[in-house]
Amino acid sequence: MKPSDEDAGSAAGDASDEHSPALPDHDKTEISRLDPIEPHAKLVATLVVVRGPDIGRSYPLRRNRVVLGRGENADILLPDKQISREHALIEGLRMGEETLYRLADLGSTNHVFVNGRRTESHPLSDGDKIQLGDVVLKFELHDAIDARFHAEVRQRIRYDDLTGLLTYESFRAALRWELERYASSPKGCAVVMMDLDDFKKLNDAHGHLAGSAVLAGVGTAIRDNLRGFDVAARYGGEEFVAYLPETESGEAVTAAERLRRVLAERVFVHEERAIRLTISMGIAHFPEDGRELNALVGRADERLYRAKREGKNRVVGAG
Repeated sequence: MKPSDEDAGSAAGDASDEHSPALPDHDKTEISRLDPIEPHAKLVATLVVVRGPDIGRSYPLRRNRVVLGRGENADILLPDKQISREHALIEGLRMGEETLYRLADLGSTNHVFVNGRRTESHPLSDGDKIQLGDVVLKFELHDAIDARFHAEVRQRIRYDDLTGLLTYESFRAALRWELERYASSPKGCAVVMMDLDDFKKLNDAHGHLAGSAVLAGVGTAIRDNLRGFDVAARYGGEEFVAYLPETESGEAVTAAERLRRVLAERVFVHEERAIRLTISMGIAHFPEDGRELNALVGRADERLYRAKREGKNRVVGAG
């Protein structure tokens, strides 16, 4: 008699169990009772710094009136000389169960921009990008999970103690955020890899304390000669890396050349000894040199080593 489908399935299962080894414990799914995410969790309006010295920092809007500026009376303090003391105002307007937020320019010198357009007054929506001077803040509606995520991101941002620049791990996180923004940017952005020339000889001739003093001075020079919204990091040892937002390929070469000349002309002094050095740089540009962080850093690194091979103290860009 032809077996039923149920019998056949049972037999197949028995045969499989007989000849197949049992799965090890670590391959078995644990059964547990999870609390589901609350579908209507309370949302908190938040500003997240996506460009600027405080990148990654978040500001929950817990008041109905929040002033943004660089003055002491501002609720959100943004220390940028292009930002007025009281630059902009965000007001929360209660509409039934919902709160609507509106951004207004407070007569600032350098104006307010939302999503790249100048505005006097603008109703804010989730994802809007607000630019004040060189600082860009993203308006987001956060639930408890979002808030924990951004707190964790902020804790992960670290600075190199010697140079005052970001650590490379923090730089990578910041650049990943930036690359998401540049998917539709007409200018794109540039990644610059930098390496001090013959740094080992400097250490051998003057000692490691002198080398550390020079590294600290180079960190200061990089910060002072890049724009306020450019982001730089110590890659490791005597290597540095930076990304330049809203920058065309030719503009990146110009900026790198300016920094190269500054360092070539600077005299570093340690224990009354004058020390000179030079730097080599390689530049990659988004999107033509890649759209992913590793591709851009890799291409910039290739051009850095080409600069080394061609005589050092030079900048190599695309082409």
